[in-house]
Amino acid sequence: MSERIPDATVRLGQLMERTIALGSWLMAPVYVGLTVMLGLITVKFVQQLLAAIPGILRTPDSSLILTALSLTDLSLVGNLLMVVALAGYSGFIARIMGIPVSKHVEAMGSFELGNIKLKLVGAIVAISSIRLLESFIYPGQRTDRAIFWQVVIQFVIVLSGLLLALMDRISVAADGAENRL
Repeated sequence: MSERIPDATVRLGQLMERTIALGSWLMAPVYVGLTVMLGLITVKFVQQLLAAIPGILRTPDSSLILTALSLTDLSLVGNLLMVVALAGYSGFIARIMGIPVSKHVEAMGSFELGNIKLKLVGAIVAISSIRLLESFIYPGQRTDRAIFWQVVIQFVIVLSGLLLALMDRISVAADGAENRL
Protein backbone atom coordinates (compact mmCIF):
# COMPACT_ATOMS: atom_id res chain seq x y z
CA MET A 1 0.00 0.00 0.00
CA SER A 2 1.56 3.29 -1.06
CA GLU A 3 1.36 6.31 1.18
CA ARG A 4 0.32 9.63 -0.19
CA ILE A 5 3.07 12.23 0.11
CA PRO A 6 1.81 15.36 1.91
CA ASP A 7 1.39 18.44 -0.34
CA ALA A 8 3.78 20.46 1.83
CA THR A 9 6.54 17.90 1.26
CA VAL A 10 5.97 17.96 -2.50
CA ARG A 11 6.05 21.78 -2.54
CA LEU A 12 9.22 21.81 -0.44
CA GLY A 13 10.86 19.35 -2.84
CA GLN A 14 9.85 21.46 -5.85
CA LEU A 15 11.19 24.61 -4.17
CA MET A 16 14.51 22.91 -3.44
CA GLU A 17 14.74 21.63 -7.01
CA ARG A 18 14.06 25.10 -8.48
CA THR A 19 16.53 26.74 -6.08
CA ILE A 20 19.30 24.32 -6.99
CA ALA A 21 18.57 24.66 -10.72
CA LEU A 22 18.64 28.45 -10.46
CA GLY A 23 21.89 28.14 -8.51
CA SER A 24 23.56 27.02 -11.72
CA TRP A 25 23.34 30.65 -12.83
CA LEU A 26 25.88 31.46 -10.12
CA MET A 27 28.42 29.78 -12.39
CA ALA A 28 27.62 32.11 -15.31
CA PRO A 29 30.03 34.85 -14.08
CA VAL A 30 32.72 32.17 -13.71
CA TYR A 31 32.29 31.16 -17.36
CA VAL A 32 32.34 34.82 -18.42
CA GLY A 33 35.51 35.26 -16.36
CA LEU A 34 37.14 32.31 -18.12
CA THR A 35 36.24 33.93 -21.44
CA VAL A 36 37.83 37.22 -20.31
CA MET A 37 40.92 35.28 -19.27
CA LEU A 38 40.97 33.69 -22.73
CA GLY A 39 41.08 37.21 -24.17
CA LEU A 40 44.02 38.10 -21.90
CA ILE A 41 45.86 34.96 -22.97
CA THR A 42 45.26 35.95 -26.60
CA VAL A 43 46.79 39.37 -25.91
CA LYS A 44 49.84 37.72 -24.32
CA PHE A 45 50.11 35.29 -27.25
CA VAL A 46 50.11 38.15 -29.78
CA GLN A 47 52.59 40.10 -27.65
CA GLN A 48 55.06 37.20 -27.56
CA LEU A 49 54.60 36.48 -31.27
CA LEU A 50 55.21 40.10 -32.25
CA ALA A 51 58.26 40.30 -29.96
CA ALA A 52 59.79 37.25 -31.70
CA ILE A 53 59.44 38.58 -35.26
CA PRO A 54 61.97 41.49 -35.37
CA GLY A 55 64.99 39.50 -34.19
CA ILE A 56 64.17 36.24 -35.96
CA LEU A 57 67.32 36.22 -38.12
CA ARG A 58 69.57 36.70 -35.06
CA THR A 59 67.65 34.38 -32.75
CA PRO A 60 69.35 31.08 -31.89
CA ASP A 61 67.36 27.97 -32.69
CA SER A 62 66.96 27.08 -29.02
CA SER A 63 65.37 30.48 -28.27
CA LEU A 64 63.03 30.08 -31.21
CA ILE A 65 62.03 26.64 -29.95
CA LEU A 66 61.42 28.07 -26.48
CA THR A 67 59.22 30.81 -27.98
CA ALA A 68 57.29 28.21 -29.98
CA LEU A 69 56.81 26.12 -26.83
CA SER A 70 55.63 29.16 -24.91
CA LEU A 71 53.10 30.02 -27.64
CA THR A 72 51.93 26.41 -27.72
CA ASP A 73 51.58 26.49 -23.95
CA LEU A 74 49.39 29.62 -24.14
CA SER A 75 47.33 27.98 -26.86
CA LEU A 76 46.75 24.85 -24.76
CA VAL A 77 45.77 26.89 -21.71
CA GLY A 78 43.38 28.90 -23.92
CA ASN A 79 41.83 25.70 -25.24
CA LEU A 80 41.50 24.41 -21.71
CA LEU A 81 39.64 27.56 -20.64
CA MET A 82 37.37 27.35 -23.66
CA VAL A 83 36.50 23.69 -23.06
CA VAL A 84 35.66 24.35 -19.40
CA ALA A 85 33.54 27.42 -20.20
CA LEU A 86 31.65 25.76 -23.06
CA ALA A 87 31.15 22.52 -21.15
CA GLY A 88 29.85 24.37 -18.13
CA TYR A 89 27.50 26.53 -20.11
CA SER A 90 26.13 23.81 -22.39
CA GLY A 91 26.06 21.14 -19.70
CA PHE A 92 24.59 23.09 -16.82
CA ILE A 93 23.15 26.49 -17.61
CA ALA A 94 21.72 25.81 -21.06
CA ARG A 95 20.47 22.31 -20.24
CA ILE A 96 18.87 23.19 -16.91
CA MET A 97 17.27 26.37 -18.23
CA GLY A 98 16.10 24.77 -21.47
CA ILE A 99 18.17 27.16 -23.60
CA PRO A 100 18.94 25.63 -27.01
CA VAL A 101 22.67 25.20 -27.59
CA SER A 102 23.80 26.68 -30.89
CA LYS A 103 25.07 24.49 -33.72
CA HIS A 104 28.44 26.23 -33.34
CA VAL A 105 28.80 24.95 -29.77
CA GLU A 106 27.53 21.48 -30.70
CA ALA A 107 30.05 21.31 -33.55
CA MET A 108 32.89 21.70 -31.04
CA GLY A 109 32.33 18.16 -29.80
CA SER A 110 30.89 16.27 -26.91
CA PHE A 111 30.64 17.96 -23.56
CA GLU A 112 29.75 14.86 -21.61
CA LEU A 113 31.43 14.73 -18.20
CA GLY A 114 33.64 11.73 -19.05
CA ASN A 115 34.90 13.37 -22.25
CA ILE A 116 35.52 16.69 -20.50
CA LYS A 117 37.55 15.04 -17.74
CA LEU A 118 39.76 13.33 -20.31
CA LYS A 119 40.16 16.54 -22.36
CA LEU A 120 41.16 18.43 -19.22
CA VAL A 121 43.68 15.80 -18.15
CA GLY A 122 45.06 15.68 -21.70
CA ALA A 123 45.53 19.46 -21.75
CA ILE A 124 47.19 19.41 -18.32
CA VAL A 125 49.55 16.65 -19.45
CA ALA A 126 50.45 18.64 -22.58
CA ILE A 127 51.04 21.85 -20.60
CA SER A 128 53.13 20.02 -18.03
CA SER A 129 55.09 18.29 -20.81
CA ILE A 130 55.96 21.64 -22.37
CA ARG A 131 57.22 22.95 -19.04
CA LEU A 132 59.30 19.81 -18.57
CA LEU A 133 60.70 20.10 -22.09
CA GLU A 134 61.72 23.70 -21.37
CA SER A 135 63.65 22.42 -18.34
CA PHE A 136 65.53 19.96 -20.56
CA ILE A 137 66.28 22.62 -23.19
CA TYR A 138 67.65 25.02 -20.56
CA PRO A 139 68.80 22.73 -17.72
CA GLY A 140 70.93 25.43 -16.08
CA GLN A 141 67.85 27.45 -15.15
CA ARG A 142 66.61 24.81 -12.70
CA THR A 143 68.38 22.60 -10.18
CA ASP A 144 68.60 18.86 -10.69
CA ARG A 145 66.26 18.46 -7.73
CA ALA A 146 63.65 20.76 -9.32
CA ILE A 147 63.86 18.86 -12.61
CA PHE A 148 63.56 15.55 -10.74
CA TRP A 149 60.36 16.75 -9.07
CA GLN A 150 59.02 17.99 -12.41
CA VAL A 151 59.53 14.49 -13.81
CA VAL A 152 57.84 12.91 -10.78
CA ILE A 153 54.89 15.31 -11.04
CA GLN A 154 54.63 14.66 -14.78
CA PHE A 155 54.56 10.92 -14.13
CA VAL A 156 51.83 11.32 -11.49
CA ILE A 157 49.75 13.50 -13.84
CA VAL A 158 50.06 10.97 -16.69
CA LEU A 159 49.30 8.06 -14.35
CA SER A 160 46.25 9.92 -13.00
CA GLY A 161 45.05 10.51 -16.56
CA LEU A 162 45.45 6.85 -17.45
CA LEU A 163 43.60 5.76 -14.31
CA LEU A 164 40.82 8.27 -14.99
CA ALA A 165 40.45 6.95 -18.54
CA LEU A 166 40.41 3.38 -17.23
CA MET A 167 37.75 4.23 -14.62
CA ASP A 168 35.69 5.95 -17.30
CA ARG A 169 35.95 2.90 -19.55
CA ILE A 170 34.96 0.58 -16.70
CA SER A 171 32.01 2.84 -15.88
CA VAL A 172 30.81 2.85 -19.50
CA ALA A 173 31.14 -0.94 -19.66
CA ALA A 174 29.20 -1.32 -16.39
CA ASP A 175 26.46 1.01 -17.65
CA GLY A 176 26.25 -1.03 -20.86
CA ALA A 177 25.94 -4.25 -18.88
CA GLU A 178 23.14 -2.78 -16.75
CA ASN A 179 21.24 -1.67 -19.85
CA ARG A 180 21.39 -5.19 -21.30
CA LEU A 181 19.75 -6.71 -18.22
